[in-house]
Amino acid sequence: MSLIHPVDIAKVASQSFALPDICVRIRSMLDDDQSDLEDISRFIALDPSLSSKLLKLANSPLFRFESQIDSLSKAINIIGGEALYNLVMSETASSAFEHFSSDVIDLKRFWLQSIYAALVAKHLAKMIKIRGSERFFLLGLLHNLGELLVAIQAPDLAIKCCKYDEKTSPWKLQRQVLGFDYANCSAKLMEFWHLPSQLYVPVMDVHNENKALENKDVAIIYTAVRAGIAMTHDNLYSASQLITPLVLKYLNLDQEDLKDAIKFASMEADGVLSVMNPSLC
Repeated sequence: MSLIHPVDIAKVASQSFALPDICVRIRSMLDDDQSDLEDISRFIALDPSLSSKLLKLANSPLFRFESQIDSLSKAINIIGGEALYNLVMSETASSAFEHFSSDVIDLKRFWLQSIYAALVAKHLAKMIKIRGSERFFLLGLLHNLGELLVAIQAPDLAIKCCKYDEKTSPWKLQRQVLGFDYANCSAKLMEFWHLPSQLYVPVMDVHNENKALENKDVAIIYTAVRAGIAMTHDNLYSASQLITPLVLKYLNLDQEDLKDAIKFASMEADGVLSVMNPSLC
């Protein structure tokens, strides 16, 4: 077993890629009763590049509005401040993925697995009527960031972690090789970034089935991550094989609901990928 620790890996990564000031400022404004959505809109408008990317995301399959969202103020008024924050964080995740890119792993697979998990998580959250389903998109998107961190800091170990098969799931192999799984590392980086605990805590527990049977946030991301793995490795796994029926039952969902979420993610993934990383399309 390796001697590396997820906290050490995440700490080095947080020094290499700090959370952009705009994320910190928007979070602060949302938590400040004296700030309103117009203040946030004016602040984001100071960054034309980010404004453009956010409008593309607002018009992507993440949201399904009847009309085109053509201005930041309109986007904020329609989707709300918290959803906007999650969009900004999604764009930041895209930048982090680029920053930590490594040729040790299959980047197209990494991106698709993350986006599949994000879309399935968002769809499941909407199905069971949890408020702020965009937060679950972000959870799914960020859950496997640790793979990139390990690939950069310990490439030989990341290569070993790619040797999973139909008998050994990716997260189980990660634990055998590293002593932890990639999601643990992702959550620690999110904690170092001072993200809200409702973002990093479910990611920390994503492979803990007991937690998934007592916490709906964890149950959703647990299910979505396994669905994403099955979708990118359909020659090795099926979603029904990786996801225990007890977790679906806890969420008041069944296999047909899961199939609907997977179908949604399959249909929309390329569109989201084209917005977040066109070079891989």
